[in-house]
Amino acid sequence: MADRREFIKTSAVALGAVSLEGPRSLGGTDGVPRPPAGQAAKPLRMLVLGGTGFIGPHMVEYALERGHEVTLFNRGRTDPHLFPEAEKLIGDRNDDLTALEGRQWDVCMDNNANIPRWVRQSTEILKDSVQHYVYVSSLSVYSDSATVGQDETGPLMELPPDHPPDDERITGETFGAFKAIAERTAQAAFPGRCLVVRPTLIVGPRDRSDRFAYWPVRVQRGGEILAPGDGSTLTQYIDVRDLAQWMVRMAEAAETGVYNGLGPRSPITIAELLHGIRACVSNVELSFTWVDWDFLLSQEVRPWMEMTTVVQDSSEMAGFSTFTNHRAVAKGLTFRPLYQTVLDTLDWWHGRPEEARAQPRAGLAPEKEERVLAAWHARSSG
Repeated sequence: MADRREFIKTSAVALGAVSLEGPRSLGGTDGVPRPPAGQAAKPLRMLVLGGTGFIGPHMVEYALERGHEVTLFNRGRTDPHLFPEAEKLIGDRNDDLTALEGRQWDVCMDNNANIPRWVRQSTEILKDSVQHYVYVSSLSVYSDSATVGQDETGPLMELPPDHPPDDERITGETFGAFKAIAERTAQAAFPGRCLVVRPTLIVGPRDRSDRFAYWPVRVQRGGEILAPGDGSTLTQYIDVRDLAQWMVRMAEAAETGVYNGLGPRSPITIAELLHGIRACVSNVELSFTWVDWDFLLSQEVRPWMEMTTVVQDSSEMAGFSTFTNHRAVAKGLTFRPLYQTVLDTLDWWHGRPEEARAQPRAGLAPEKEERVLAAWHARSSG
C-alpha cells in the first residue's frame, strides 16, 4: 500500500466443532442460539437511525431482549420484515426527517452517518427531544497511522483547506475527516450527553463487505492458500455483536466521551488469526504459503481489499493495528472467542444468495491467487 490515503480510499469506498452444511435454524438475527440477554435495570425509549443494515439488527435485537422500547427510522427498503414488534418510522436522512419531529426518546443510536450534514440535521431536530446521543464513528478519524499504541487522544483528520463546503463525496481525503467533523457536530449539539465510539474493522454475520469472511471461506475451501508477509503483521477487528451489545449497555448507563471500539482483547498477528480459523475448519487439506509484501505489490495484490484485514508493513502504517482499547474494556467491552465469529460468519455466508457468494466484494480472486502463487514458486525455484 502506497500510503494512508490509498488505504482509507479503498476501505471507505468499498463500502460484514459444529456442522457447516448450512445456516442455523434457531436464534435471532444471526441464527445463533444463546442465553437470554437479561433485563435492563431501566427500560429506555431508544431511537435507532437505520437498524436493518449491519450493526443495527444486532443492536436492535439485543435492545429488545433487554426490554427497551425501540423505534427504527429508515427508508423501509432493507429487510423491512425485521422486528415487527418495534415501531418503524419511514424517512430519509438525506432529505426527509419529518417523522422525527415532535417525538421524545431517551437515547438515539446513530450508526450510519458518514457525512457531517446527516449528523447536523438529525441533531438539530433531536437535541431538545433526546437525552443521550450515541454516534458510531471510525478509527479512520485518526490522522497518525505511524505511532504505535495510540489512544483516544490521537490527532484527527482534517479536510484539505481548499475542499468545497458542499462536496460530500467520500474519498481517501474526506472519509476520516467527515467522521471527525460528525463527531464534533454531535458533541456540540449534545454537550455532556454524547457518546462517540470509534470501531475498527467490524466483522461477523451480516457483514456484506466480505473483508473478514474472505479468510474463513478461503480456508474452508482448502488447498494452497496465499498469505501475506511473514505472518507477523498485526490485525484488529471486533465482532459486530460484541460491539452492538456493548453500545446498548453503554447507552443504559448514559456513558459519554470517546472510546475506541476494537478487539481482540490482546494483540493478534495475521498468522495467529489464520491458524485460529484453520482450527475451526479442520476437515480439509490445506497449507499456507507466506509471500513477502514486496512481491505481492509487484503482482498488484492490494492489502486490505485483497489480502484482507491487514495492511502492508511500513513505517507509515506501523500503528494501524495497534490502537488501544483500554478505556472500552474498562467500561465492559467483552470479546467472544474467535471460533464463534468464524463459524457464525461461515453459516451466514452459506445462507447468502448464490450471486453474492459468487462475486464477493473483497478478497483475492481464485484465478489471481493461482497466478501469483505460480509466479512466487517460479521465482523461488529459479
